[in-house]
Amino acid sequence: MPIIEWIKAIITSAKLIIVDVLLSFAELLGRKPSIDKIIVSKRDQISSKNQMIEEILREYPNDRINNLDWDTGDETEAAEAILEESVNDEDRRLDLSKSLAKSMRQIRGYQKLCQEVEERRLINYDSKNKEHEALLAKLWKLLMDGEELRSRKTNQWQQIGFQGDDPATDFRGMGILGLEQLVFFAQFDVDRCRRVLLLSHHPTIGFPFAVCGITITAICKELLFDDLLKNHFYNVLRESPTLDSFHQVYCRVFDLFATYWEMEKPESIMEFNPVKQRFLESLESYLRNDGANLVNAKFEDLL
Repeated sequence: MPIIEWIKAIITSAKLIIVDVLLSFAELLGRKPSIDKIIVSKRDQISSKNQMIEEILREYPNDRINNLDWDTGDETEAAEAILEESVNDEDRRLDLSKSLAKSMRQIRGYQKLCQEVEERRLINYDSKNKEHEALLAKLWKLLMDGEELRSRKTNQWQQIGFQGDDPATDFRGMGILGLEQLVFFAQFDVDRCRRVLLLSHHPTIGFPFAVCGITITAICKELLFDDLLKNHFYNVLRESPTLDSFHQVYCRVFDLFATYWEMEKPESIMEFNPVKQRFLESLESYLRNDGANLVNAKFEDLL
């Protein structure tokens, strides 16, 4: 490496160290660091950076910015305007605005995902809706391929964990979202789904697969709305989280719960709620970590 490049590298490293020291000092004084210093800091996980940036955006003197209500695609222009206050050098501002715009897309994307999830949840399952009925039939075929349903209303549904002869009544709390997530699990995470379904049929520690899955949908929805999926999404995704991203979280949480249930060895299904609560406490504790990543998380990480 030429001596000039070597010196430049040392200067760059020194600047980053100084930025991190200033960030720590600002935190000790109870002050929020400027947004440009957050962007260039090397000491924080992407998730913590995004959440610090969001705090600043929510206090920005512009309603569309502080309400996180800018139009998708406007992030780069908005980022440049925000950085004008703290970065005078135009080239540096343009460079930093790319990173800020990326964070803004993720932050706005999380808000939009919350809206989309709630919209799906509020759609009631309708037995007269052909698309809903087709999706339910698809779930049966994915889980019980080779066995035909005798009729639309039959006790066969109990084989995959519905409570009665008509699954429609079990979707009331989570609407069509509950069914969509069960289908996603069965279609795109086949091995894990088969393992969980097999465990649900265990003679002593079995549980109603479908009803449990709808409960997992409710858990994931609450985690999303309580901002507890931010660390995971910000660490795992380069762009905005989508509904499929949320479904993938569902698959992972369902699988982790099944493992937890198996470890607990409950004496009967009557212990479902206490076991669920203990699992949820462990899961929430893990998700609060800056480095939370459900894709790479091992079951032991929750304990």
